[in-house]
Amino acid sequence: MLLLVMIVGLTSCSSDTEEGNSSEITYADVKPTQTKFKAFYGTKLSKISGSVASKSSEVNPTTEISKPISVIFYPRTQTISFSNIFDNTTVEYKVTGIVENEISVTYSFKINTDFTCTIVNKTSTSPAKAIITFSGGYYQFDVTDSAKKNLTQLVTKETYTAQNSNYNYTIDYSYADTTLIQSVRHSINLKTLQPLTTVTDYTYNEGKLVSKIQNDGNGVLKSKTVYEYTNNLITKSTVSNAAGKVTEIDTFEYNSNGKLSVAYYGNSTGTMYYMIRHYSYEKNKLNTIYTDPEETYKDSEISIYDSERKPYLIAQDEILDPFLYLNITKTTITDIDGVVTNFPEIAYEYSSQGLLVKTSYANENGDPDIKVRTYKEE
Repeated sequence: MLLLVMIVGLTSCSSDTEEGNSSEITYADVKPTQTKFKAFYGTKLSKISGSVASKSSEVNPTTEISKPISVIFYPRTQTISFSNIFDNTTVEYKVTGIVENEISVTYSFKINTDFTCTIVNKTSTSPAKAIITFSGGYYQFDVTDSAKKNLTQLVTKETYTAQNSNYNYTIDYSYADTTLIQSVRHSINLKTLQPLTTVTDYTYNEGKLVSKIQNDGNGVLKSKTVYEYTNNLITKSTVSNAAGKVTEIDTFEYNSNGKLSVAYYGNSTGTMYYMIRHYSYEKNKLNTIYTDPEETYKDSEISIYDSERKPYLIAQDEILDPFLYLNITKTTITDIDGVVTNFPEIAYEYSSQGLLVKTSYANENGDPDIKVRTYKEE
């Protein structure tokens, strides 16, 4: 990724600067109506005839001029603007496609014909570059400065590959701005061994998740969960089946730090609980007690997790289960009779930005199960 440094005091500029001019370089303004942007700036523009792929390092540009130039991408409107590149003005176009990989990101747009703008990341031997291609050639400039504002990394896909392929699945996530609105899970029905699709739609009120509805991918309702809040924390969830009948009512309590402390999993009236979970937290340890109101069973679980990693929640209701967002590496359960069970270890890999990208679940025999996360910047 480019090292993005905020530029202070951006001012408009529409005139060229002569080669060797020592006056301060100024750039085009970011549109004040845009709350998110990614900007790339340069000071010398080259226009070259021919293909980028076919050019040699010895090719000289057809024209080269020193002037303040910029490319600014606005993710909320999916538009891209260019200043002092096609002429001495600022123009903006709709982005028709985005292709991103480890070394670059390419934005497609149209000006009568197809254009692309590729931002190539900085390497140990060359600066970051912006390359704008058209049918007869391309523009190019070295990125001398860059800036971004309020861009967030969002999980767009999770892929789980298991030793037993029947447990494989993928989940695709869709967002409105940075708010999760839908997930689509493709897996295998373990009873019929046929493909299984589950679509979950999320609904919000004033930014808080108030319900999620699951269907089978063909619009046939499977279930609906409704959430209730106290002081901005989910304290109750009510689950209904496809016929609209309530099947489960769960309630939740929190400690003084806003962490889940007790979860009550109940029946259709919320008057009886088949399981109660008690949670307590230490620096890198989660203690969980599983029981029921009569304590006919009582299992104690100790889970070790990486407390230095900030939790990443894809959906707001993941707060109701710490095992979904804490990066737990080791787990031991002791049942009511004192029998101890150790679970296989879990390992994590992170991107250079500290984002979880790979989880490995150890198996006693053979390769681990692997879960991979894919992100996009929004």
